[in-house]
Amino acid sequence: MSISLCIITKNEEKLLDKFLKNIKKYVDEIVVVDTGSKDKTKKIAQKYTTKVYDFIWDNNFAKARNFSIKKAAKDWILIMDPDEIIVKKDLEKLRELTENKEFLGYRFIQKSEKSIRGICRLFQRRNSIKFCYRIHESVRPSIMALNGKIGKTDIIIKHKPKQSKKKKDYYLQLLKQKMKESPYSSAEKEYELELKQ
Repeated sequence: MSISLCIITKNEEKLLDKFLKNIKKYVDEIVVVDTGSKDKTKKIAQKYTTKVYDFIWDNNFAKARNFSIKKAAKDWILIMDPDEIIVKKDLEKLRELTENKEFLGYRFIQKSEKSIRGICRLFQRRNSIKFCYRIHESVRPSIMALNGKIGKTDIIIKHKPKQSKKKKDYYLQLLKQKMKESPYSSAEKEYELELKQ
């Protein structure tokens, strides 16, 4: 089955070229949604794909992700960010996973310096599968609404985000908004559910 890689970017010129070079042979299409880069991010993206789109950022990761998957045309969606890495031996497993009709999506293990969480990053392209939550966005609720299954994998995503106080404060602000909007869907509960499934 074919795979669309969908990523959202902003000022990723230092990471994007290496990221796309490493992953391009494992996917059939690349969709880049840029949320306001002031550097060469879009120019670099255009070396790898004609599907580069602008999106006006409105403090909602789910909206940006959903915009990206609407631009995809292949059977399965792979969601990643330029500051993430999947090693070659795990990238080689992706195609085989998409051949299994039992699952609507697959859970990977995202590891960063301070956390480990289960996260559904590979899923079938369907209109009914979309992201929710403005931060710590997830497709899991929409897959569960379809009574679909999410398969477990041992694929690891190494996440190496750029840290700054400004970024942490901004994410905390979004998290507080998320908790008001979805009080029964805290990040901790969501991660726990994804890890247990």
